[in-house]
Amino acid sequence: MSLSGLSAINIELTSACNKSVHCTFCGHQDPAIHPKRVDGEISQALLAQVSGEVPSGVLVQFHRDGDPLAYSGSLATVGTLFNHTIRSLVTHGETLAERADEIIDHFDVVTVSIFRGDPGRDHQLASLAAFMQAKGDRQPRVLLKIVGDMHDDDLRPYLALGIPLLRRLLHLPQSNARYARGMPAMPEHGLCLDLLHHPSVAWDGGVYLCNRLDPDDRGLLGSLTTQSLASIWNGPIRRAIVQAHLHGQRTSVHACATCQYYGIPTH
Repeated sequence: MSLSGLSAINIELTSACNKSVHCTFCGHQDPAIHPKRVDGEISQALLAQVSGEVPSGVLVQFHRDGDPLAYSGSLATVGTLFNHTIRSLVTHGETLAERADEIIDHFDVVTVSIFRGDPGRDHQLASLAAFMQAKGDRQPRVLLKIVGDMHDDDLRPYLALGIPLLRRLLHLPQSNARYARGMPAMPEHGLCLDLLHHPSVAWDGGVYLCNRLDPDDRGLLGSLTTQSLASIWNGPIRRAIVQAHLHGQRTSVHACATCQYYGIPTH
C-alpha cells in the first residue's frame, strides 16, 4: 500500500516546550485551551517505524504541540534515522547553541520563530548567534519566521546575523487555524494542501489530518500503535474527508468546519 501524494509530514518528538516564557499567541501549551495535552515523548520504536515508512525526499518537520529542542533524546540520532528525507526543525531557538553538535550536519533546515515583545529575545539572539558561528557554512540552512508584525528596530539585531526572513500571519491563541488579521490564501482548486499532502503524527502515535492545533482530536485518523501509516493514509476516514472537500462540503467535516487555512502559509 503506497503513500501516494504524501509530500510532507510532521512527527512530534515531544509535546513539551522549554521556551523560557511561552508565546502568548500559542494555545498548544495553555491548559485552558489545550486541557488534554500531557507531556510525552515519542518512543524509539515508533520513530523507527515511521522512518521505515516515510519515502525518500519527503519533508519531515519534528513538531506538533511541543518544541523539538525540548526533546530529551539525541537529535543527532533522529537526524540520522531520517537522513533519507528533508529534515526540518521549527523552534523558538533559545537552546540552539546548547544542542548545536546534535543539529549541525544532521538537519537540513532550522526555522526560528520570532515575534515582537518576546521576553526571551535576548536569550534567543545570543543562542542564535552562537549557533550560526558554530555551524559556519555547514547545514542546516537557518531561516527566521516573523510571526505577526515587527518594527525595523525590533528586527535590526536579527538582520545583523544575515539570516533570511519570512513572515507569517499572527494566529489566535485558540487555534492556529484562525488568524488575527487577514486571511490565508486559497489554492485555485479550493482544496486544502495539508489535507492532500501533509499529515501529522503525535508523540503517542496518533495520526492526524494536519498539524493545526486540535485539542479535541477532531482530525484524528488512526494510531500507529495498531496500524501502518499507509493504511491510515489510504483508509476510509481520510477518503471520506477528501470526498467531502471535493464536493464543496468542507464545513461538514468536524475538523475543518471553522478552519481558515488551506496549506499555504501567508503574511
